[in-house]
Amino acid sequence: MINNFLFGTLVLISWKLAASGDLTGLLTSAPEPHNNLDLKKTTGNMPRWLKGALYRAGPGMFEHGGRSVNNVVDGLAKVHGWRFEGDGSVKYSSVMVPSYIYNKTMEDKYLAPNAVIGDMIPDLTMVEEMEVAFSGFDKRDNANIAIWSLDAGKSIVVTAESPMMQEMSPKSLKYKGPNLSGAVDKLGATQKVLFSATHYAKHESGSSINYVLTMNLLPWEMSEASYEFFEYMPNSEGEVSTRWIGRISRSMTDIRMLHMFGATKNFVVVPLWNYQFFPGSITSFLHGLTHLCESMKFTYDEPLFFYVLSLRTGKQYKFELPPARGGHVMNTFERINSKGEIEVVMDVPTTTDVYEKDLTKNCLFDLFKIPYIKDPEYLYKIIPWNTTLRRYVLNVNTTKYRVEDLPRSWEPLDALIDFPFINPDYWGRDYCYCYFQQWQLRTNNMNLMKYDVCKKTSISWEEENKHVSEPVFVANPKSSSEDDGVVMASVYDSSDGTTELIVWDAKDLKILARFDNMVKVPITIHGWWFDDQKI
Repeated sequence: MINNFLFGTLVLISWKLAASGDLTGLLTSAPEPHNNLDLKKTTGNMPRWLKGALYRAGPGMFEHGGRSVNNVVDGLAKVHGWRFEGDGSVKYSSVMVPSYIYNKTMEDKYLAPNAVIGDMIPDLTMVEEMEVAFSGFDKRDNANIAIWSLDAGKSIVVTAESPMMQEMSPKSLKYKGPNLSGAVDKLGATQKVLFSATHYAKHESGSSINYVLTMNLLPWEMSEASYEFFEYMPNSEGEVSTRWIGRISRSMTDIRMLHMFGATKNFVVVPLWNYQFFPGSITSFLHGLTHLCESMKFTYDEPLFFYVLSLRTGKQYKFELPPARGGHVMNTFERINSKGEIEVVMDVPTTTDVYEKDLTKNCLFDLFKIPYIKDPEYLYKIIPWNTTLRRYVLNVNTTKYRVEDLPRSWEPLDALIDFPFINPDYWGRDYCYCYFQQWQLRTNNMNLMKYDVCKKTSISWEEENKHVSEPVFVANPKSSSEDDGVVMASVYDSSDGTTELIVWDAKDLKILARFDNMVKVPITIHGWWFDDQKI
C-alpha cells in the first residue's frame, strides 16, 4: 500500500511538473541582435499572397550590472521581425531599441533608473526617484509594449504608456530615433503630460487616435486631470498632422487606467476601468510615481465610466456602469437600432464578476511578475481568471446602456482569455471573429483560441509544452469572408527552450506551416503586420 501511495504521489508530481511548463527561457534576457536569419521550415506551406512582415515588441533585457527588474513590462525594449518574402521563406531579425534608458544602462554598466510596474532590485534611491519623477520625455523612453504605424507603414512605431515613442525602419529595423507625439506640441505650457495609451485606435479613414493624460501645473487647477484625445493623419508622403478631438476631465483623486479604447466612424469610445491610479500622500508621492503598481488599486465601490466622444464636434456622452476590470478591447462599432437610435457597441474580455481576488492588494500587472509566472499555482490563486467576453451597448440618444455576456464556450473555463486580435479590416464594423491567447494559469499552458461572436462558439489549438504569444491576423488580399486569412504567432516550447513561428488557417486553426526560429525569442507583448501591398 505504501509503495502504491508513493508511486501515485510520484506520478502526480511528475504530471504537475510537466503540465506547469518551465517558462524560465521565455523570461530570460536575450539582448543579442540577429539579422535576416533564414528560418528552417519544418512542415507545411504558406499561401503565396503572404508577403510582408510581422513585428513584435517586448523586453529583451531584465538585468545588467547587478541590478534587475522582476516584471515583464519593465524589461528594456527589443523589437523582433519576421520577414515573409512571398516565396514561402521567412527571415528573422531582432534588435534592442537604443533608447536613452538602454544607452545609459550600457554606458554606466548598470541598469538605469526608470519608473517600474514591478520591483527594481536594488530599488531606486530617493535621489533616483526624484530624477525619474521629474525627468523629461527624452529620459522616459523605454517603448517595449506594442507596434504601430502612424505613417501608412513607412515607419515602425514602438510604443508604451508614454507619448515618447521610438521609430524604426521596416525591413532593416534600423533605428530612426525617438518620436514625441505631435499632441504634446498642442498642449498648453502649464500642462504636464503623464501617460498615453500603448494602443492607438484605428479609424476607417486610415488615421490613428490616441490620448495624452495631463495635469495642470497652475495651483488653482491642480485638482483636475484631463484625457486629451488627438487624431493623427498621414498624407501620401508619410507626413503626419495632428488634430485635437476633445477632452475628458477627471479629478486627480480618480485617475483611471486607460490601456486601450475604441473608435467607430463617428465616435471615440473610452472605458475608464475601475483601476485607479493615485500616487498617495506627500511622503509617498515620489515612490508612487516611480513604482506604479503601488499607486494602483481596484475601486470596487465606484462606477465604471464609459465616455463617448463625437469625432466631429467633441461632444461628450457619459455612462455610469457597475464596476468591472478590463484592459484590452476586441472591437468597437456603431449601429442604428429598431427605434432609429444610435448605439455604440464595445466588446471586451473581462471577468465574470467582481469577487474577492479583485479586493486584494494585488496589482493588475502582478500577472506579469516573473516570479509569479514561474509559479502557476500561486498565480492561479491571486489573479482573477474567470474570463467573460462582455458586450457593452451604449445608446447615445438616451444615454442608457445594457450589458450582454457572451456564452463561455471554451474549455477549461478557468483560463485567462486575453490579447484579442480581429481582422483589421473589420475594426469599427460589425464582425464575427476574434482570436485570443488562452492562458491556463493553473498549468501555464498558453493556447490559441478563436471565438465566433455571431454563433457564440469557440475552437482552440494546443500542443503539449507549447506557449502561444498574442495571435496576429493577416487577411487574404482577395478575401471573400471575414476569416479568410491566416493567424500567426511565435510559440515557445518549454520542453527544450526553443521557439517556433507557426502560421494557422484562420478559419479552422489548422497549421499551414511551422518554422524553427533557430534562436530563442523571449516573451513579447504586442505585434502588428506590415503588408507589402499596402505600404
